[in-house]
Amino acid sequence: MTERLGLEMINKTDAILTALDQHGELTAPRVAELVGEPVSSTYRLLTSLTAIGWVDKGSRRGLFRIGLFCMGIGGLVEDRIDIREAALPSMHDLIRTTGHTTYLCVRRDDRAVCIERLNGREVRSLAMRLGDSLPLYVGAAPKALFAFLPRSERDALVERCVGPGSPWGDVPSREALVQMTDETRERGYSISDGDVTPGIAALGAPLFNHRGELEASISISSWRQPILAEPDRMAAEVTAAAERISRALGFEAGRVSA
Repeated sequence: MTERLGLEMINKTDAILTALDQHGELTAPRVAELVGEPVSSTYRLLTSLTAIGWVDKGSRRGLFRIGLFCMGIGGLVEDRIDIREAALPSMHDLIRTTGHTTYLCVRRDDRAVCIERLNGREVRSLAMRLGDSLPLYVGAAPKALFAFLPRSERDALVERCVGPGSPWGDVPSREALVQMTDETRERGYSISDGDVTPGIAALGAPLFNHRGELEASISISSWRQPILAEPDRMAAEVTAAAERISRALGFEAGRVSA
């Protein structure tokens, strides 16, 4: 009897963590709906998992997200330590030259996960804290990842975003997504203007590894006015930092995967 109950608890825990991993931040009722369990018992289990670090509280009251501890178990954090080490010097440079909050994100399925964040002098936004994630069509760092995926992956992602099985209800149209990725690739950096937090803007750029593959992205974020009042200067700082980090990862110009 005890063994059966223990196995049921393991299965419920696995279902909850899988739901959070696949869908990002969720309320307890939404988690309960996805795993097919009562809200009351799901909330109690979420609370227990939060206490041990397997689940974290989300960006708003009542939301839950998968914990950084579990991300570590899955290998994401450990696999990206070299990226963080390569990126941190240039991220600190961005703080010194722009004063804006700086993010480092990696792709995980159809989301961008924040694996490093350095707070700027002006804005301490609750969005995209360490371990948080966003869909790849929202925010500067996620958009940079989206736009610089190889063509086949980019096209497939567009179809997943707008298709009938899409888990998101606020996705831009297919035409808008294609326009966003094309314009981002042409200018070399991404723009976010209030699509994550009203009044907050951001600029992002891709990072490439020694094989010319998309590895991660960085971005700066602050109030809209200081970011977009001097977009060329801010974009130059971000893209220059991205180039330095890519070189630290062994990237050579001209080796970007198609």
